[in-house]
Amino acid sequence: MALPILTPPRRKATVGKRLGLGQHLLVAFVGFVIAWQSSVVMAQHNVVVLLADDLGWGDVGFHGGTAETPNIDQLAAEGVQLDRFYAYPACSPARAAMLTGRFPHRYGITGPVRDRDAGLPVDERLITADFKAAGYQTSLIGKWHLGGSNQPGAHPNQRGFDHFYGFMDASVDYFQHTTGRGKLDWQRNGKTVNEQGYATDLLSEEAAQQIRSRDKRKPFCMVVSFSAPHNPFQAPEHLIAKYQGRLNQRDATYAAMIDSLDQGVGRILKAIDDQTIRDETIVVFASDNGAVRIGTNAPFRGQKREVLEGGIHVPCIIRLPGVLRPGTQSKQLFAIHDLLPTLAAATNVKLQNQKPLDGVNLWASLKNGTQVDRTVVVAENDHAIIRGDWKLIQPTSGAIELYNLRSDTAESTNLASRQGKVAADLLDQLTLFQQHVRNDEPAASNGELHVAENNNTETNATITLPQEGELLARAELRGDAAYGVLGNRHVESNGSGVRLFSAEDRNGDGVIAGEATLESSQVTADQRWYRFYISGLAQDNFQVDQDDLYLKVEFLQKNGDSLDLIKECIYPQVLRERKDFRDEATNESLGHATWRTYAMDFRTPFAEVDSLKLSVGFASGKGEGKRTEFWINSMNLEPIDAPASYQPAKATADEFPQPDPKSLVSLGGRWYFDPKGGDRTVPKQFDYTNDDQLLYKTDQFVAPFAGNMSSWLRAGYLDFDGNEVTKDVFKPYAVIINVTDTHIVIRSRNLPNHPTATFPDRWRMLDGNPSYIKEQANTHYLPLQPKVDPNAFAMDEKNSNQALPMGPIGVATNGVIFFNPFDHIFETDAVWRLDRCCGHPSPQQQYHYHKYPVCVKTPWSDEGHGHSTVIGFAFDGFPVYGPYEAAGVLAKDDRANPLNDFNLHEDADRGPHYHVTPGRYPHIIGGYWGELDPMNGRRRNATRG
Repeated sequence: MALPILTPPRRKATVGKRLGLGQHLLVAFVGFVIAWQSSVVMAQHNVVVLLADDLGWGDVGFHGGTAETPNIDQLAAEGVQLDRFYAYPACSPARAAMLTGRFPHRYGITGPVRDRDAGLPVDERLITADFKAAGYQTSLIGKWHLGGSNQPGAHPNQRGFDHFYGFMDASVDYFQHTTGRGKLDWQRNGKTVNEQGYATDLLSEEAAQQIRSRDKRKPFCMVVSFSAPHNPFQAPEHLIAKYQGRLNQRDATYAAMIDSLDQGVGRILKAIDDQTIRDETIVVFASDNGAVRIGTNAPFRGQKREVLEGGIHVPCIIRLPGVLRPGTQSKQLFAIHDLLPTLAAATNVKLQNQKPLDGVNLWASLKNGTQVDRTVVVAENDHAIIRGDWKLIQPTSGAIELYNLRSDTAESTNLASRQGKVAADLLDQLTLFQQHVRNDEPAASNGELHVAENNNTETNATITLPQEGELLARAELRGDAAYGVLGNRHVESNGSGVRLFSAEDRNGDGVIAGEATLESSQVTADQRWYRFYISGLAQDNFQVDQDDLYLKVEFLQKNGDSLDLIKECIYPQVLRERKDFRDEATNESLGHATWRTYAMDFRTPFAEVDSLKLSVGFASGKGEGKRTEFWINSMNLEPIDAPASYQPAKATADEFPQPDPKSLVSLGGRWYFDPKGGDRTVPKQFDYTNDDQLLYKTDQFVAPFAGNMSSWLRAGYLDFDGNEVTKDVFKPYAVIINVTDTHIVIRSRNLPNHPTATFPDRWRMLDGNPSYIKEQANTHYLPLQPKVDPNAFAMDEKNSNQALPMGPIGVATNGVIFFNPFDHIFETDAVWRLDRCCGHPSPQQQYHYHKYPVCVKTPWSDEGHGHSTVIGFAFDGFPVYGPYEAAGVLAKDDRANPLNDFNLHEDADRGPHYHVTPGRYPHIIGGYWGELDPMNGRRRNATRG
């Protein structure tokens, strides 16, 4: 920092008796100055970070906001305004990034932390712990929202903060300090306190008091994490009245919240001035993300929860008198995860985190007014990568977007198609960064896109194109696989790629197997058919058992939820081509193997699939000697036309003719018999001959069992007596239903009426399941009038409270039973070991589902054109619907009427009903909402986790 000129006190001149006296005085004085300067240089600045919550770019006065913010505006006049400061789209990722200096996806925080989430892992070191280690007094005042309220070692006081005052959840009532569930969430150092007052006032006064009562012998680092102007939208009446003359009630309240925030900032700045430590204190003001719809992010497009500029480009000011030039604007690209690494450098605090940081020290840039060329990645569900003037958005659904921020601040013109090379290079760089994040390794500092600074903003990119096989460097590798040069460069040129080792247990896990995976978001709802193909070479002695060299596609949606997967063995093609194409004249030194294309065509099971995991891998390796590898130098995906032979299944509910309700015979509850103009006597049984006459009332009448009551006893299954079937046998009466005064009674052979995998799984495609699919004689009882259980409780994470029993929990409309998500008590989620229709046989040979069947020929085909129809019933009698709540909206994503922990919600037309949730636990139901009928033999323990 700049040093003032020292003027020594005036004294009468004293002439020494010896000439050296004046010299001695001069030396002493110079020594004093040097010592004083040294102590000033070594002194550490205080740090105060003031973080607003959901404050938009245009909400502050110095950006033209409606609310009066004189204190924040004055801070901007006295400090440096960061014109290119980026936060994250939501609260928790932004706070985690700020406190760790690390991209929050590295440790699992990809959105707002909920009560049931683990939150910020305890092994993540907060940078404030480094300030504490450097002798600083540390405090967090305000909002935490990083979880762990009941987790040992996760409380802010155990994470490097000497003092914590505020709340743990996402938000609280500003006056009552309670959460949305009515729980008091206001504490000081882990102890709940019940204090009166408006939250913003209490937080700012606490911060001011901490400054006044600090140990003046030590520097301090304080983070004041305001809750304003996050909802609920509440403010003191006198401040609301201030704006009511020119704004409506809602906008006046919002403006009053920002006005109160500004007063709180002023209260803290005054405490700093009153303590005469302004010149010794770095003050930062910023927001954690953009404003919600009620706020103002102008001139940017977008809002909170989006990676458009309006959601992530937020105001930021940094002030340090005498060091940072007041009233200046910095064009440095800066992210919230850079904040504390930069402040640590400014205060000579040594960072001790052994994990890779994404934040960098930009203090010199702020001091000198210079700019450092760099790249910033910000994400929640969607990802944005920003470098120079260019910004690329990779959404979880839809095509990539490319904008030039210099010429198009509002992101109104997508240049992805016109600037394909720029888009491709940025996408490659983002893909590589995502790979580093998944592996939690340092992000690459080279090979970045360099953008020239000139006025030709649409043609100013210098592109570095990838070399052959280079994109595979971003592949996620597992097991006995490696990326590197393919072959000996002295004798052949294959480029680089992935090597699969069939003769080496390279990772020492006792199994010879490996896999390489790339993720692609180049899928759309309109395009359903694709071809995944690779360029591969199987060396002469590459060998596997059980044909286990494969291509695999996993279908993902939004937060990486896996909706389904398909797998196709390609080893038979390798064997066939080794025989068909072998040429003894081929150069023996290279071997007889040739490069071939291996491909699989597939259809996405849901229109909501927005990304894919594309894998090539092997298991059961048994290669011997040399040349035992399988090489891949490209993995590709392209859209294709639907095959001519493909006949899409139709949802029967949409085509079911609606009867005249007056013509129906009520069976009880929502069940009806349709006599179709004939005898109104209820049949003794319903079967495949009259399955369209047993109706169920949803928002319309449907015949849930129509077309599903017959099946085949297929070759390879076991019949009822346990004999293996050698020839397919048609079972017309696979499902029979009787109606009593109280129940729908289903008698089922439990035979799937759709394709299945081959069981027993001798080829170990599905974890080597040794069981057969066997014909059964099951009887299930569904109460005609299901009753809500007032003591209902849902499963915990591993069903340790046994909210659902092991074994059957319901029955699908083809008579096949549902199980809970686990194969064994406390075992991991069972969905990874299912066939294409999400089922497999139990040790008792009963085929059963663990999740929604998404097989192409499933009887519950559902293209998402509207609310799904009934696909089954839980044993409490309540219906289980397919995955959709409305056209294009999966029920698990519905915010207007969200599912509860039972996977259930209610509407006027259908009453209480479950929805299956592809890709999200508990997949079918999370517990029984209704009272169980004891006739099914189902029970649950009354224990809660």
